Amino acid sequence: MKILIVKPSSFGDIIQANPILQAIKSKWKDSLIDWLVFTQWKQVVELFPNINSIKCWDRKGGLKAFFKTLKECNKENYDLVIDLQGLLRTAVFCKLLNAKQKIGVSGMKELSWLFIKEPYKRNKNENAVKRNLNSLSYITKEKYEPSFNIGINGTPYNMLSEYGIKEGDKIVAFVPFSRGKTKTWNSSNYIILSDMIKSLNKGIKITVLGSQADYGKINTNNVIDLCGKTNIKELSDILSVCEIAVGADTGAMHLANAIGTKNIFIFGGSDIKETAPYGNNSKVISANLNCSPCRGKCKFDKEKCLEQITPNIVFESVKEWIK
Repeated sequence: MKILIVKPSSFGDIIQANPILQAIKSKWKDSLIDWLVFTQWKQVVELFPNINSIKCWDRKGGLKAFFKTLKECNKENYDLVIDLQGLLRTAVFCKLLNAKQKIGVSGMKELSWLFIKEPYKRNKNENAVKRNLNSLSYITKEKYEPSFNIGINGTPYNMLSEYGIKEGDKIVAFVPFSRGKTKTWNSSNYIILSDMIKSLNKGIKITVLGSQADYGKINTNNVIDLCGKTNIKELSDILSVCEIAVGADTGAMHLANAIGTKNIFIFGGSDIKETAPYGNNSKVISANLNCSPCRGKCKFDKEKCLEQITPNIVFESVKEWIK
């Protein structure tokens, strides 16, 4: 079997689609699985051991990039194509692909169901991890239990030692930054939380992980700011040796969960039923917001905003998981 998974974006969504690889291998042990991804997220897919080949699509390349990628993929003559993105552009892409069988995902959007079959109607209460697996179940008539497989082969302490962190230290990762104001807990709360964590044990090392643009936003001597200093592979290696990760609904937090690192998600405006981390490594603290990202134009009363989650509330969960 030659199979193409179409899931070009974004970080967290790609991580939540990872279990379909293990499910495919359990059904067809010798299958060859390719993954179509936007170029900016290629490093995420490189973490997946069960991938045969990565097909990169330049998101900013317009129609030229679209047809270039289509031509490359059509050389493969896939037996099965699974569109886990479920948007118009990926559905059109799949429609034009030469493949024996094609299937979409539950909850196809932007009229994409006109171009590729939607296996089931969307269940709003279903987690994205299971929804992705259901596309394969539709083909095979079998059920699959989610299983993540993320490659960890690095040596994070080579980098961490530069910042005074050595093997054996207890490390807490803060992953505070996400798109949308209803997803991002105030930086001052992380500063207060860092004081509380240090009160447990001054030897605990707290790292802040994010992009270059996030550097310096958590301004306290309690933390080691690694924002902008890691690529995705290094990020994965660092998260794998952390005692716990605390942060927003963002790709790096979903990566921590998939690796098996204990994690505390601070949820604001995300749909928890759909995007919550899957499995038993996580605690989810929710602001119970019934909204989509407001981009600074929140219609709700102040007491309903994300700041109803206090550092004390998060600290209680941290204490349960820090030995």
